Parts: sequence; C-alpha cells; structure tokens
Amino acid sequence: MATISTPPVAAAAIAGRQSGAGMIEVLIAIVITAFALLGLAGLQAAALRYQKVAHFRTLATQLSSDLADRVRGNVKGARNGAYSPAFERYPSTPAAPSAAPSCADPGACTPAEVAAIDIRDWRAELSRTMAGGWGEISGSIADGFVIRVYFKERDIPASDKNDCRPAALSAVDKDVRCFATVFMP
Repeated sequence: MATISTPPVAAAAIAGRQSGAGMIEVLIAIVITAFALLGLAGLQAAALRYQKVAHFRTLATQLSSDLADRVRGNVKGARNGAYSPAFERYPSTPAAPSAAPSCADPGACTPAEVAAIDIRDWRAELSRTMAGGWGEISGSIADGFVIRVYFKERDIPASDKNDCRPAALSAVDKDVRCFATVFMP
C-alpha cells in the first residue's frame, strides 16, 4: 500500500500563510468580551438606580399608610380639620421637624394635639428614612384625604412629577419626586 504525502515545500507554504491568524482571532474575542462587560456594567448601574427608586416608593407607601392609620385612629381630630394644616413649601434644605405640643399623659391630649404630634412624628420619620423626605396631608372626612410624600431623586423625567403640588416646589427643586395616596378614613 502506498501512502501519498505532500511535498515539504507545500506544507511550509500552508504553514506560512497561517501565521498570526490565531492572534487576530484572540484580539477580536477580547474586544467583543470587553464591550459585553461594559454593557453588563451599565445594566448593573441602571438596576441599582431603579432598585433605589423602588425602595423609596415602598417607603413612601408604608409611611403614607402609617399616617392614614393615625388619621383613622383619631377620627375626632380628622373631623375637626386638625390633619389639614396650611400647605407648606417643600423644604429645599432639610430642617428640624416642626414643633408639636407634648402631652405628659397621652390619654389627656386633645384630638388636635394628637394630630399635631402625628404629623410631626410622620415628617420626622420621612426625613430620617428618605433622602430629602418630606410630606403633607390635605382633605377632610367627607372628601377624603390626600397624602403627598416628596423625596429627592436624580434625573427625574418631567412626566413623573404629576403627583406634585406645583406650589410646593420651587425652581430649585428639580430633583424631587412626589408620591400621592388618597384614602377615606
């Protein structure tokens, strides 16, 4: 049986044409991998940003529910309008919570004093748990109440500010998101 072999000159010519092809393929693979990793890093950054927004919305929901429960627990104060203080402007700089009366005996507080304490404590919790957290409540027993929670967030589209009360924000407050809740006591 005879074997056919390629001449040594032909084998050398084929090997000479192949030199460097593996290196180019490796470089292309590295470039593709680098772009993929950059894309994944961008996705991770976006996911973290959206997670923070979701966390603040969850806090806003929980704290709005807390104030709604406080109003439901003090129906006399709600009926007398103690939970609808005059509107205020969103504070551009965080300030200490407004003063509220202190009752030595919680059972001896008037419904208006309980309402003032509830609003003060609620705003203190907002400012403690959320960046730029602040809130307001308006309404009545007959018409229902609207609770608005404001907090700082960067790069908010203008369409997401639809729950804001325009008079509550100034031109400086461009990065404030609003979350509104309506409830009946």
